Amino acid sequence: MRVSDYDLVVIGSGPAGQKGAIAAAKARKRVALIDHIAMIGGVCVHTGTIPSKTLREAIFQLTGFAVKALYGNGYRSRDDVSVQDLSFRVKAIVGRETEVIRAQLRRNEIAIYRSGSDGQLVLLRGRVYFLGGDLSRKGRKR
Repeated sequence: MRVSDYDLVVIGSGPAGQKGAIAAAKARKRVALIDHIAMIGGVCVHTGTIPSKTLREAIFQLTGFAVKALYGNGYRSRDDVSVQDLSFRVKAIVGRETEVIRAQLRRNEIAIYRSGSDGQLVLLRGRVYFLGGDLSRKGRKR
């Protein structure tokens, strides 16, 4: 990847990075997005809002609290809700959200680069450092 190949290089695919990249692509700009491959969607999708709300909703659904409001205390709920049940639901929703975002980026022809891949980008202590005009790795900055 060379910086000159793109009109805009976005670092991070959280809500702001995602929206900015898509807006630029719709304005016919050549856009690259750089993020951890496992973190497409950012913290919101992987450790913040989406997992916490999914966990809350899964508890309501699996324990029957969601339907007790409609049917009253006569409704029998599950007593054996496990951490694995909850974890499965959270992972499924996070996976779906990640794929929706990835598909949206691809549909808008946004190039997705993994930070640290091919020695072109270095992620160090949570910051991305551009090392030279062609993003080649020439050493670590501290």
